[in-house]
Amino acid sequence: MNHIHTNRFCSRAVAKACTAAALLTGVMTMTGCMVASDTWYARVEEGDRSDHDTGSMPFDFSGAGGMDNSYTLTARNDEGDEAELTFGSDDPIPDGTWLQIETQMLRGVTSWKTVQEAEVPEKAREDK
Repeated sequence: MNHIHTNRFCSRAVAKACTAAALLTGVMTMTGCMVASDTWYARVEEGDRSDHDTGSMPFDFSGAGGMDNSYTLTARNDEGDEAELTFGSDDPIPDGTWLQIETQMLRGVTSWKTVQEAEVPEKAREDK
């Protein structure tokens, strides 16, 4: 009888530990911890920028982050894989500017910065 009771106790303890670990992993994933980031490169071209106005919406779900300028670009990583990324900027980005864009799963674009064309991997510069 004690043997069965011990097994039930161990099962409950393991279940609680697994639940706690799953919850902790979920929280860390949602906040950006433990989530691999990806680096993408894109060149801003004429027509990529649009004025961003949320109108009367209290929240901005567009990916522009409530900023005045919205960009949706086709970006490539260092292996040449493509992704369409949307992000915002307070100021317009000049046409012809190369960007290095960081993304995270579930969060999308987390940051971007301007880079020189020489800093962009060759496969990311190739037109497909």
